[in-house]
Amino acid sequence: MRSFFALVGLTAIVLAGCGDDNGSNDSAASTPAATTQTATSTAAAPSRDLTFKATEYAFSPSTTTAKAGKVKLTMVNDGAMEHELVVLKTDTPADQLPVSNGRVSEKDSVGEISETAAGKTASTTLDLKPGTYVYVCNIPGHYQAGMRGTLTVQ
Repeated sequence: MRSFFALVGLTAIVLAGCGDDNGSNDSAASTPAATTQTATSTAAAPSRDLTFKATEYAFSPSTTTAKAGKVKLTMVNDGAMEHELVVLKTDTPADQLPVSNGRVSEKDSVGEISETAAGKTASTTLDLKPGTYVYVCNIPGHYQAGMRGTLTVQ
């Protein structure tokens, strides 16, 4: 019985130390809030650094925006096979590009991240003007399977 009361007393002390509502500046309690606030404020505006995750068969994000100028693109290949990221300047919707032999035409390409092995990361920097772009994995069959997205540059 004595150990039961000791456990209850210890629990009360631990819970009292977990935090209070009086606005104290406990750094352990305030750090997560500051981190969350920073992440929220930076995600809202268009960026010049974009990261795409490639899997079978999708890019995440599937739509994004960037500021005009030099934009660093990074592709993280979280898939099990090789992927690439080709950026095309076009007003054609991402899912309506013409396909020949399992690939879309790269005549409107402004740059790319070449084939990247599974588990690897690659980057490139492109000088992008305002407008609409489509990004695709142009390895035969990947575009048709859904590896595409839209980039709006402002």
